[in-house]
Amino acid sequence: MKLEYKKRIYWLLRFILIICVFNVLTCMYEVFTSNYNVIANQIIWKGARYNWDGNRYSNIDDLENLSELPKECDIRDIWEVAGYYSENDTECESRLRELEKIYDEQGEKQVVENILEHDLGDDKKTRMEYLIVAGILTKDLNKGTELLNTALDYCFDRDFGVLGYKRYIDIGDRLYRKNEKVEEIIKAFEILSKYTVDYMSSAEKILDKDSRDTYIRHYAGIIQLFQTFSSIEYFDNNLISAKSYGRDNKKYIIRAVKSDSNDISLYYRMYKSFIKLGNVEVYGRYKNLNMRINGLMIGSLDDSDVIDYISLKYLSTSTFIGRLYHLKSTSDIFELCAGYTLVYDTDIHLIEGTAYTVYPTYKIFDYHGYKDMVDTKDAIRNFNTNFSKGGYLSELANEVGYDENNPVTEENFGERLIDIFNMEYKCYEILGQEYGFDFECITLDLSGEEPLKRKE
Repeated sequence: MKLEYKKRIYWLLRFILIICVFNVLTCMYEVFTSNYNVIANQIIWKGARYNWDGNRYSNIDDLENLSELPKECDIRDIWEVAGYYSENDTECESRLRELEKIYDEQGEKQVVENILEHDLGDDKKTRMEYLIVAGILTKDLNKGTELLNTALDYCFDRDFGVLGYKRYIDIGDRLYRKNEKVEEIIKAFEILSKYTVDYMSSAEKILDKDSRDTYIRHYAGIIQLFQTFSSIEYFDNNLISAKSYGRDNKKYIIRAVKSDSNDISLYYRMYKSFIKLGNVEVYGRYKNLNMRINGLMIGSLDDSDVIDYISLKYLSTSTFIGRLYHLKSTSDIFELCAGYTLVYDTDIHLIEGTAYTVYPTYKIFDYHGYKDMVDTKDAIRNFNTNFSKGGYLSELANEVGYDENNPVTEENFGERLIDIFNMEYKCYEILGQEYGFDFECITLDLSGEEPLKRKE
């Protein structure tokens, strides 16, 4: 063999070795740093998103140009809701009639496709159209994930670089990135979420059991789908590729599956660049990921099956389970609807990221009557009363970290979630260890009790 070819082979082998070493070191780095991924990178509280900035959660949403819905509007009827967005707007009214005709003649799927196949516009008509998409997905969720997968297909575009040239080495499957339709769907769920929360909080009478249950399913569906699209938008901005799943020969960019427990799992393959030279990126390594959106639990949180899909051998797993306990206990004592997103590598079962969704419960959740129902408003009011001056637990306020001048409210609950976790933990330590009390009493009505005195 000529010396020239030997040198080429030699440098090629060195290059391959460098890539292999780099990938091994990258894997080791991900394992050692995965414990940081267990912080909930994003939470949703009452329809608003809060991102973690390293110290606290900050609200990133500001809803604008909302239509006023009358009290008699059925929030579950998306066509009625959309009708209020088309009022006094000829273009919107014409488009709404067109979509209603498609719905009557061809069905829900054709309506979703008809809307999502068009380019986005920054106008009232687009907002109305995406409200219809979000409403249809919510109504269809109880049947399965067919329409959800249809919508997801339109949320990703083939990725190309400047002037149409690829800026990566394409390794087999075509690669895709999320597009702006994801954010537009999120905005629609924010709006529907706000309308639903407003209705739940202002309901003046107890509905019969069947009506109550349909409203609760609607509430839970909107929250879980909002969390689903928010998680897609927040996590994994690298390229993903189309692939087949199971016995289905069809290739999906991202595949949604709903389990018997009502969890939604999004399966996808994400590519990661290992060489960046200016605008040129070389993608060669990928991860098989699952984004699991936990089914919403009311007044509690079922985290018992976490160990079924993440590995116990990593420190991040035990840390995550501990943080889920905080969310679970908060859900219990403040009567919350709660769920979580867990993104993990399906090959090595390592956590890639987490997010929470937390919503209040209201009197409408109890069809037996208001008297026996403690909802989130009651729990927050009792908490503030118990730790304020003259309250049953006022002597412990400073030690717990409660500030009477900065009470917990429905408005600041999301951004103060970590503060609330910490106050709960201190209550658990003090009341449990010193007094033998169940710390869940901190949100009960203790107004008729004499203030607790610390033992000498």
